[in-house]
Amino acid sequence: MADILSQSEIDALLNALSSGEDVDTDKPGEEEGRGTVREYDFRTANKFYKEQMRTLDVIFENFAFLLANRLTGLLHTLCEIEVSSIEEQKFGEFNNSIATPAILSIVEMEPLQGSMLMAITSTVAYAFVSRLFGGIADYGEESKQFTEIELSVLNNVQYEMMRMMRESWGKIIEVKPKIVKTETSTQFTQITDVNEPSAIVTLNVKIDEIEGMITLCIPHYAIQPVAKELNTVSWTMADVETQGQKQANKKLLEEQIDETEVMLTAAFNDTVAALEDILSLKVGDSILLDHNIRDFITVYVEGRPKFEGVAGVAQNKYVVQVANILKEREEIE
Repeated sequence: MADILSQSEIDALLNALSSGEDVDTDKPGEEEGRGTVREYDFRTANKFYKEQMRTLDVIFENFAFLLANRLTGLLHTLCEIEVSSIEEQKFGEFNNSIATPAILSIVEMEPLQGSMLMAITSTVAYAFVSRLFGGIADYGEESKQFTEIELSVLNNVQYEMMRMMRESWGKIIEVKPKIVKTETSTQFTQITDVNEPSAIVTLNVKIDEIEGMITLCIPHYAIQPVAKELNTVSWTMADVETQGQKQANKKLLEEQIDETEVMLTAAFNDTVAALEDILSLKVGDSILLDHNIRDFITVYVEGRPKFEGVAGVAQNKYVVQVANILKEREEIE
C-alpha cells in the first residue's frame, strides 16, 4: 500500500517547490536493500478501532436517512443525503482543509467529553437559506459572508440536525447534543490539539441542483466515555434489549388500561324546550322527549359516542343492550 503524506511532509514539499530546490521523487525503500530497518512513528497509528468505525458508519447512515427526510419536509423539496466517507485524520489537517466561509458549529454531546465540530459548506448553507425564504437552491455567491439574519435562520436548521443526531445515536446510548457556538472561520474553532486523531464523517448533500457537504469531526478523546458501546455487538444487543423492553412495557400498559375505570353515559335524543316551560316544571310533571321508541340510545364513553343500544329492564334495573358499535369520525385521528 502506498504511503500517505502527513501534513508536515506536504508543507515541506510545497516549501521546496516554491524555493526552487530539487525534490527527491524516489519512493522510500528503492535504494534500501531487503531487511533495511525503517523508523516507525507511533503517532501515526490509528486510534479508532475498525469496530468503532463500523458502528459510527451505522449511526451516521441512520442520521443521513433521518436528516434527509426531515429536511425534505422542512425545505419543501427533495433533499438527498448519503455518507460519503468515514476516515481517521488529524484535527489540524481537517481544520486546514475547510474552505471558508462555512458554517462551523461547536457541538457538545453528553456523555461524550469535550466537543466535536460540524462544518456545513457555503453552497449547502445558502441552499437552506434560499429554500426557507421561498426561493430555489441556486445561490452562486459562495464566497459571500453570512449575515446575522442568515445565521439566525441556519440556527433553526441546525436545531433540527441535533434532534436527528439524538435519535440516530439512540440505539447505542442516550446523548444530549447541543450547539454551543457557531462561527464562519476556522481560526475560532480550535476544539482540540492539531495532532489529535479524529473521526471525520463526510455527508454528501444534494438539494435541487446544488451539491455540497456536511462534515463532522469527532476527536478520539471525545468517544472514550462510550468506547465500549461503539461496537456492533453492543449495538445489536441494545436493539434486542430495546425490543424486549418495548414488549414488556406494552404488556404492562395493557394491564393498567384493563383496570382503568371510565364513565359510561346512555342518552336519549336531544329535546328542545323553552326556558319558560323548564322554569315552570313541578314535581309530577311529564316531559315529552323527542325520542322515538324505535330509535337507538347513544352510549358515551368519557363523553365520546362509542355504541348504540336498546333500552330495557333486567333484574329490576334499567339496562342498555349494545346493538351497534360506532366508528370514529374520519376527521378524528
